[in-house]
Amino acid sequence: MIRVLLRAILEHLLILIALVVVSFILPFATIWLVKSPTGAQVVFWAGPWVVAFWSVIAYVLVGSRFWRGKLSVEEYNDRHGSYLWRSAKNTTWMFAALAFSYAAEFAVVFFVPPSATAMHLFPLATYSPLAFTVLWSAARG
Repeated sequence: MIRVLLRAILEHLLILIALVVVSFILPFATIWLVKSPTGAQVVFWAGPWVVAFWSVIAYVLVGSRFWRGKLSVEEYNDRHGSYLWRSAKNTTWMFAALAFSYAAEFAVVFFVPPSATAMHLFPLATYSPLAFTVLWSAARG
């Protein structure tokens, strides 16, 4: 019984490590991947999930006050609600970034004629919700 549990934990940990590594590498590899049709498909399908991962991290860390001390954190927690409410907002923000990233990619695919310009616009469209998340979190703090 313990062996099965440990094996399942190890498998999930390895999957988590692989997904985090991909989330770190894909934003930098996107520039080279969009030059080939297969790489562009990888960016098209995996890019929004990377945006969702980074947007939840950016939303939590950029808007957080943990580096300003305990009193600032307590004031922030009182102002922004309970842990459950903040977790629900973070999750909603993550899935909104995922949806808007796919929407931006579909907009480039359907409304921009195939060209070198479209190839350069595609990564910008993919990662635009992440930029919006960082700006929104920094402004709202």
